[in-house]
Amino acid sequence: MSTIPKEITTASGKKLELRELDPGDMLDLIEVAGSAMQSASAGAWMGYAQMICSVDAIDGVPVEMPATKEQVKQVARRIGNDGIVALQAVFYPPKKPDAPEQPGTSGVDMETAKN
Repeated sequence: MSTIPKEITTASGKKLELRELDPGDMLDLIEVAGSAMQSASAGAWMGYAQMICSVDAIDGVPVEMPATKEQVKQVARRIGNDGIVALQAVFYPPKKPDAPEQPGTSGVDMETAKN
């Protein structure tokens, strides 16, 4: 993953502080995913969860790394729809027509995942 900004602001003005997940965080996230890793949507779930788990604080209130799928959902709800849209712009920026495909983004339908 490339370097992400320290903070982004959603359309509604919510401030999301971000951090890059390290390899240990990713292993924890895989463990949290559990049975989701064996489904056909494993890639989409992990991509979506990675965005969510990169949020370190919401409006200055710290967010702990989720330890269960339910906690991932709770953080996602706190982030909200416009927060997810703002995160998608960071993690999956629109592809320029003449740019080669970025590794890791193929097969992840983020529009479907957010619904």
